[in-house]
Amino acid sequence: MKSGGTVETPIKRQVSNAHTEWQLGEFLMSTDLADETQEKFIKRGLPRSGICLILGGVDTGKTTLAAAIAGRLAASGPVGIIDADVGQSHIGPPATVGWAIVEKPQVDFSQVAPRGISFVGDVTPVGHLLQLTEALTQCVGRLAGLAGQIIIDTPGFIDGPAATALWWTVQRILQPKLIVAVQRDNELSNILAGLRHLNSQIELLEPHSHIPAKSPQARRSYRQSQFRKYFQDAQLHALELSKTTIQTTRSTSPDSLLHRLVALRSKEGIDHALGIIEDWQPEADKVTLRSPLPNVAEIRCLVMGDVSVDLSSE
Repeated sequence: MKSGGTVETPIKRQVSNAHTEWQLGEFLMSTDLADETQEKFIKRGLPRSGICLILGGVDTGKTTLAAAIAGRLAASGPVGIIDADVGQSHIGPPATVGWAIVEKPQVDFSQVAPRGISFVGDVTPVGHLLQLTEALTQCVGRLAGLAGQIIIDTPGFIDGPAATALWWTVQRILQPKLIVAVQRDNELSNILAGLRHLNSQIELLEPHSHIPAKSPQARRSYRQSQFRKYFQDAQLHALELSKTTIQTTRSTSPDSLLHRLVALRSKEGIDHALGIIEDWQPEADKVTLRSPLPNVAEIRCLVMGDVSVDLSSE
């Protein structure tokens, strides 16, 4: 994410159906435009505490906007950031919801160290809506008392009844004060229709059409690079299966578990790190996994994901 120079493209304000629409210039891709948008939000008295949930499809500038809002508000105190984009994670590894605290303006998510993660189990919300909802709820709970404002960046999962039900449920559980909906061509209309008269204030943003779309290959390459970065200093650990709870919804044959991504969870239900299974020997009461966690003495549960990670693969 790079900051740009001065932009002369105006921001137009239109009022429609009790919502406020902002036509953003092609500067939405940079921190400056998002920061200018946040400045207008603040001047209009939008919430500066509580939860701000950012919704939108893929490649709409949600992460840039989330970083700008966090950086703008950090001048007044710590801001919590939750990165729930499990397929294109910036805070924490893919397949997790990561959280951090921002205390400096002009934040770049790639430079923010995660304070914690919660495992979802895959790089897509599809088939993992319950896990994603639980992970969001846990991260919000762990930020309670640490930051007055919490910004949630979400995945671009907005199509179909399942997506609609997901965000209705998340709104009901988390009760965000502000929902920023970044949409093209009313693509969030079904989701927002069910939220219109509830407690959350809704602000509509329209991204510029020139925001570049990432190809599926580019997304896969980014995920692989994030996994490599996360596991670059990992070491091998052995756990006794008889002393470890295994949570899985798939086959646990040795062949199916090779390279399986897992969460290393304590008895308190906290995910301390991710691991990759290297060897599974039930007859020897042992599982060997690779993880950056230096000590696995407190790990009591392995949560099996639905994705395999081969660090040697391109």
